Order: sequence, then structure tokens, then C-alpha cells
Amino acid sequence: MKRYLAVAAVAAMLLTASVAQGTIILAKWTFETSKPTTAGPHAAEEGIFGGDATGYHTLSGAAYSNPAGNGSAESFSSNYWNTGDYYQFETSTLGYTDVQFTFDQTRSSTGPATFDLLVSTDGTNWTTLATDYAVGTASWSSNPAYYKPESVLGPFADASLDNQTKIYIRMVSKVTPTNTGGTNRIDNVTVTPEPVTITLLGLGSLLFLRRRHA
Repeated sequence: MKRYLAVAAVAAMLLTASVAQGTIILAKWTFETSKPTTAGPHAAEEGIFGGDATGYHTLSGAAYSNPAGNGSAESFSSNYWNTGDYYQFETSTLGYTDVQFTFDQTRSSTGPATFDLLVSTDGTNWTTLATDYAVGTASWSSNPAYYKPESVLGPFADASLDNQTKIYIRMVSKVTPTNTGGTNRIDNVTVTPEPVTITLLGLGSLLFLRRRHA
């Protein structure tokens, strides 16, 4: 019985650790402090490592702005989109594994609707995690009561992002809208470690021990 309690305590500790790990934020951009009026860089407001957000457009007329986010006051928005233009986010995952990230994205009716999601650990060689993902036209408001969960994309994960000095995330437009005034905006870009593996280990240990001592 004592052995069961000791092992159960260890399992419970692992389970508790997984819950705590789930609250860890490596980087999060909400654009409430670093309000975009340029391509950046814009610093992450939260996270152990933080990092920079930037935008890239080939057309010289592109304007960056900070309209209402998804239930918050600010977001990262731009117009004059061309095929290959992107938003990019850079941070670190050093010492962490099972890394995942999510983000909110929407567009105006004439903004770019199709993107690829790419990741890199050196900013040169890229892996495509999602091809031709669709961006909806949900109308965002600064009022939290009007938060749009349908605008949330992810979680996305790839083992190549684990325990890296630097990681890069890009949302790359696959289209050139006919209306240069069409906008696309992004918000709440969040990079965290994923606690599922540890949680399952803790629960599995407890269930195994319960069967043995039933």
C-alpha cells in the first residue's frame, strides 16, 4: 500500500507539472503595447523569451496599422498584399519540447484569403506546416464579448521547433488580391510547450496502479 501511495504521489506530481507547464508562454503577441504602424519589429508582450513580429510586402504602397483585435484593442494589419508577402514571428524554444502555437487571423472582403504556414530554425530553410489554409472574414471588435473563436487557427506543431535557439513562423499569402486596399490582420500569436505527453503519463500510472491493487 505504501509503495502504491509513493508511486501515485510521483504520478500526481507529474500530472501537476503538466498543468503548470500548460501555463507556460514562450512568446505571445497581442500588439497592445507595441502598436503596429510600420512593418516592425514589434516586441512580444508576454513570454519567457519574447521575440519580434515583422511584416513584409513587395509593394511600396503597403500600409501597416493597428485596428481592433479579436476581442482586444489592437491587432497587426496591412494592405497592398502580393503573392509571397507575409507576417513573421521569431522567438526561442531552448529547453522546451512539444512546442505548439496558435494565432487569430481575419481579413476584409477584398483581402487575401489563402495562405501557407511555414516554420524555420534558421530563417533560410523552411518547412510547410499548412498549405492553402483559408482566412475568413469575421468582423473583429475590441469588445471581449464579441471574441470570434472561428478566427483561431491551430494549434500547429512540428518536432523541428523543439529546443531551438531560434524559431521562425511565417504566414505567407498565396494570392494577389485585385483590390490593393484589401486588408489582412493577425492577433494573439502564442507559442507554448504542449503538456499532453506528461499528463497522459501521470494518468496512465494512476490507472495502472489502481488495476493492480483493485
